[in-house]
Amino acid sequence: MKRILSVFAVLTLGNAACSLDAQNRAISFEHDKWENVLEKAKKENKLIYLDCFTTWCGPCKWMSKNVFTNDTVADFYNQHFVNVEMDMEKGEGLKLARKYGIRAYPTMLYLNGDGEVIHRKCGSAPAQAFVNTGRSALDPEQQLATFRKKFDSGKYEGGFAGSYFGQLQSACQDYKHELAAYFSTQKESDLASRENWNIIYSYLEDYSSKEFTYLEANREKFSQLYTDDSVLSKISHIYSSGLSTAIRKKDEAVYKTLREKVKASGINNSERILLEADLQYYLKHNEWKEYSVSAITYAEKYAKDDAMQLNALAWNIYENVDDKTVLEKASGWAKHSVELKNMYANLDTYASLLYKLGRKAEARKIAEEAIEAAKKDGSSYSETEDLLKKIGKLN
Repeated sequence: MKRILSVFAVLTLGNAACSLDAQNRAISFEHDKWENVLEKAKKENKLIYLDCFTTWCGPCKWMSKNVFTNDTVADFYNQHFVNVEMDMEKGEGLKLARKYGIRAYPTMLYLNGDGEVIHRKCGSAPAQAFVNTGRSALDPEQQLATFRKKFDSGKYEGGFAGSYFGQLQSACQDYKHELAAYFSTQKESDLASRENWNIIYSYLEDYSSKEFTYLEANREKFSQLYTDDSVLSKISHIYSSGLSTAIRKKDEAVYKTLREKVKASGINNSERILLEADLQYYLKHNEWKEYSVSAITYAEKYAKDDAMQLNALAWNIYENVDDKTVLEKASGWAKHSVELKNMYANLDTYASLLYKLGRKAEARKIAEEAIEAAKKDGSSYSETEDLLKKIGKLN
C-alpha cells in the first residue's frame, strides 16, 4: 500500500473535491492513425490537443472522468481543436512519447498540423484552468513556442526570462540550459536584484552553480533584502534536492561531499536536512537498522505533529523491521498519526503494527475502524480485509 501521495495525486484529490454540475457533453476524441490526425488538423486549420496518458495514472483518470466531461470544456475543445487521447505506453504512443519527451502524466500537448509542439502543460487541472490552458495555446503571445523563440533570439530580461522558466516548469520540461544561458548574461553584482532573486528562488536547483555559491557567501545580504526565512528555505531546498539526486543516482562521492557541505554550512536546520537525507539513503539501500535509528530521532524531533510523515515512517518500520522495541515506537507514531488525522491509511498502518506486535484485540478493533473509514471515503480496503484474516490466526 502506498503511504505517500505524489504531488499530482494530492492535486487530483483537491481538484476532485470541487463540485461540478451534471454534465451531458464530453470532448470528442479522434481514434485514428497519427498521420491522419495531422492531415485533419491541416485541413481544418486547427491545432491538435493530444492528451498523453497511461492506464496507471490516477490524475489522468480523474481528468477523463471529471474534466473532459464538463460542458464548458467539451464545447471549447471541440470547437477549437482536433482532440486525440493516447496511451503513451502502447502502439503509436510509444513513439510519440519518445519524440516529444513526455516525462510526467498527464501531459497536455498542443501541436500544429506538422506535429510541432506549440504549447504544453503537465499535471491535472480543474475545468476552468484546463480551458485557460487551451486559450493560451491559441494565443500566439502566450504559447510556449513563442516564448522559446524569443528567448533563443536573446530576449533575456529578468521578467520575461522568469515567465519563460515558469512555462517550462509547468510543462515538466528541463530548463537547466536556459537558466545557465540567462545567468551567463548577469553580472555577479546584480544577482541580488529583485528579478534575479525571484529567478533564483523559484528555479535554481544546482548546488554547484556560481549563483548558489554567491547566495551562500552573501546570505546576510540576501536575508536583509528578502527575509531570512526565504533565504534559508531556498538554501535548504537546494541542499535537500542535491542529496536526493545523489541518492537516486547512487553517487556515493557526491552524497558524502554534500553531507559535509551541509554540516559546514552553518544553517540552523542542517540536522533536519541530513536526517531526511539519511532516511532516504537507508531506505534506498535497505539498511533497516540504521533507518530505525534515524527514524526514531526524526519522529521525535521533527515529525511529532505531522500525521502523514509519522504514518510513512511507521509503515516503513512495519514492512521491514522485526525489532520489538522499534515496532513499539512505530506503533506509537501510528497511534498519534490517527489522533492527528483519523483516516483510512493511518488506521490501517496502526492496525498492521498492532498485529505485528501480537496485540490481537487492539489490532482487530483498529482494522475494523480502518475498513469503516475506507467505506466512507471510497478507498479500497482489500488489504485490510486480508490483515483481519491474519489477525484472526493470532493466538
